[in-house]
Amino acid sequence: MTPHKPDSTTTSAHEPIELSLARLLRIGSFIAAVLIAAGIGVMLLGNEAVATRLITAGLLALLATPIMRVITAGLIFVREKDWRFACFCLVVICALAAGILLGQGHG
Repeated sequence: MTPHKPDSTTTSAHEPIELSLARLLRIGSFIAAVLIAAGIGVMLLGNEAVATRLITAGLLALLATPIMRVITAGLIFVREKDWRFACFCLVVICALAAGILLGQGHG
């Protein structure tokens, strides 16, 4: 029995979306890792003020990456006129925004 290999007629219509979103997550994670590593390196060299800023920027990039993924997915779904999934993305963005806004009062 030979394994089934999908040809161009059976590939998913959402494959480009998945590849775009995977690339976005990879880039965001890479940027966050570079910033955090640079911050740790600067801290080892003794400049704590700059290190703190770099590490904070890296953590913010890490937190922003999944948010950017949802926004990007929503825009792709709107462009493709896939209103159901665009609506799901909007609900997720609203929930994230509400969580961020409500969480600011407890800091």
